[in-house]
Amino acid sequence: MQGPRVVVVADRSGDRLPAGTAEAVAQGWAQAAPHARVEAHALHDGGAGFAGVVAERATSTGWHVATHPVLVPDPTGREVPAAITLVSGPAGETAYLDLAQVVGRHLLDPARLADPDGLSSAGAGELLRQARGLGVRRLVVGAGPAASHDGGSGLLEVLGAGPDLEGLARVREEWAEVSLVLATTTEASLLGFHGASASLGELGVAPEITQRLETEMGRLSDRVNAVLPPPRDLLTGLPRRPERASGAGVAGGIGYALQLLGARTDTGARLLLEEFGVGERLAGALVVLVTDAYDSTTVHEGVVADTARAASELAAPTVVLAREVAVGRREGMSLGVSGSYGLRPGEDLDGLAGRVARTWTPAPRG
Repeated sequence: MQGPRVVVVADRSGDRLPAGTAEAVAQGWAQAAPHARVEAHALHDGGAGFAGVVAERATSTGWHVATHPVLVPDPTGREVPAAITLVSGPAGETAYLDLAQVVGRHLLDPARLADPDGLSSAGAGELLRQARGLGVRRLVVGAGPAASHDGGSGLLEVLGAGPDLEGLARVREEWAEVSLVLATTTEASLLGFHGASASLGELGVAPEITQRLETEMGRLSDRVNAVLPPPRDLLTGLPRRPERASGAGVAGGIGYALQLLGARTDTGARLLLEEFGVGERLAGALVVLVTDAYDSTTVHEGVVADTARAASELAAPTVVLAREVAVGRREGMSLGVSGSYGLRPGEDLDGLAGRVARTWTPAPRG
């Protein structure tokens, strides 16, 4: 008789957990429950470090991985190093891009981030252009918090749309032959109370600035809708507003620009669940989610939240192991999480895994 199957998924977003965490936790679990069949996977939310985690996973799977270094402008126009990660797997070749290398908030002084006026997403457009120049027909773009906040207009201009976006329809047509995928850390829209500009308030940007930015994004969307009229909903007859689309607000509106080019959009975690075939491994397993902090952020979005929801849809039980637990059981139950466990003094994550394993996968009697 086969023992229970345990799927360990480590949240590598933001490099808060080091490489090998999933494997270490899986080993700790297996040592405490040798009768269990334990497997390890690492996922990411799409923000900083996205392409690196993809490369690690692809290499461990035996796929071919190549890195192409490039120089592109940061939001101020200064050249910074970036990389295009090419992965050749069963489905062909894909370029993975990490926009944090180009427009990440870490690139600028905090004082400059207080008002993003004049900061451009042009470097993101240049990274896309160079990736396409390698002959790749599928691009996956990881996007998270960004220093620029121009609605992706700089990106579109670099690709040939022009300063007034008069060439946007032509650029969209040129990119139609590319399978473009947007992997986002957030499902925020471009406009609205929970949109790109409003979210900057949570990062300390003053209300008068976020209100001004919201107005600017509204003008941009009006211009876009004039040069590229949105299609109408077949049921209501109303126009489908691209500025209200899920994920359009990521990276200061770079998500909006990529969606205008036809990008399929999903959160980074859900995309990698599919990309790496992890989602199909959840059914019939105990899902063990490993994260740095299980808090008010991770319980709502990211690897923990998306993987827990996927497991819940398959009726797979889920537990969370974290260095720190800061949410109650009720919040976790909304995701289908059955229990959460934090570190005790002097304990590490693989030790925690061994302790929890004895509760959730006890040795069979006899």
